[in-house]
Amino acid sequence: MKASSTFGVFCPLLVASACASGVVNGGDPDGLGGAGGRTSPTLPASGGGSATSVVIELPDASLTHGGTGGAFAGDAVVACIDGSGCICPTLDVAVVGTPGVWGDGSDTAFQDWLNSNSAGSAKVDNYPHKPTFTADFLAGYSLIILAGLGDNSNAGPWWTFSTSEVAAFQDWIVNKGGGVISLSGYSNDNNDIIAKNALLAFSGIAYKEECNSPPCAITDASNNKMCYRCGNPYQLTEWNRSDSVIANLSFGITMIGVDGGRPISAPADAHVAATVARTTSVDDWLVGKLTGKGRVLVYADEWITYTDQWSGHNGSNDPSCKGFLPETLYQTAQFWYNMIRWAQPNDNCFKIVDSQQPITVW
Repeated sequence: MKASSTFGVFCPLLVASACASGVVNGGDPDGLGGAGGRTSPTLPASGGGSATSVVIELPDASLTHGGTGGAFAGDAVVACIDGSGCICPTLDVAVVGTPGVWGDGSDTAFQDWLNSNSAGSAKVDNYPHKPTFTADFLAGYSLIILAGLGDNSNAGPWWTFSTSEVAAFQDWIVNKGGGVISLSGYSNDNNDIIAKNALLAFSGIAYKEECNSPPCAITDASNNKMCYRCGNPYQLTEWNRSDSVIANLSFGITMIGVDGGRPISAPADAHVAATVARTTSVDDWLVGKLTGKGRVLVYADEWITYTDQWSGHNGSNDPSCKGFLPETLYQTAQFWYNMIRWAQPNDNCFKIVDSQQPITVW
């Protein structure tokens, strides 16, 4: 498959290589004035002012960021309204927690994938042992992804966060513009959501004490269910595309592989981006909320962290799996891009380059 192709240059353009080709837009993609993270100047509108471009060598994907908040060698083409050089800082991401145990992938599969496929526009640090959420620790990141908050994501023992840590986390989001993406479904043990619900309590969003899966949404030519064949679990297919606040979360998405996720309780001022219909009810599976200067995004499952959900490791040598592998059916890379971009809307230079699943940058 071909990688992404034509790009417009606004902000710096970087191009390179359970219970698991676009245009880079400057400014605020969802029109909400979303705060959080670092900002970058954009080209003036047609007919207004002049822009000066500063050309710097493109980064190698293996380069590491030289320090929190600063530029590093290789940041790319820069367009500035005031004529000064404006390097786009790296998006600093912390994955806090232990990985899931149910799908394919190493202990750092997702982190390694994001580091190697963000073309230097993001740097991901992994915290499989509980860090202390102090103001100084949190200040080093624009985005935190909450994984399994236990020494083992399936069995614990489960982590706890002190009152001061919870307060620091809330302050980092509401007043400092931090973004959080929370994942669940790592374990059937209800204790695994206690720490997440405590950290998210200020937003009014919480995980429920139940573990569900959607119906199987794909069948082969003989109408045989394809769940748990060719690397497929169940599928999330119901997206809210009409709410402008969260519409971009489902941009370019048809279905995502899921299994055993925890439905979400969403307050009235939150925005539900994906649901799962049950016999007598509808569960919320992806919920976003703008809170102060930051954003909270809560997702029911963890299967999107397993590499077989975009690379098709399972069944790739089985001829009957042709057309039914995860990289064909699911848009996992696009979904990750959408979530990260939504959670930190002012990091206009963040991108993912994935030869398996080329994405559209919005």
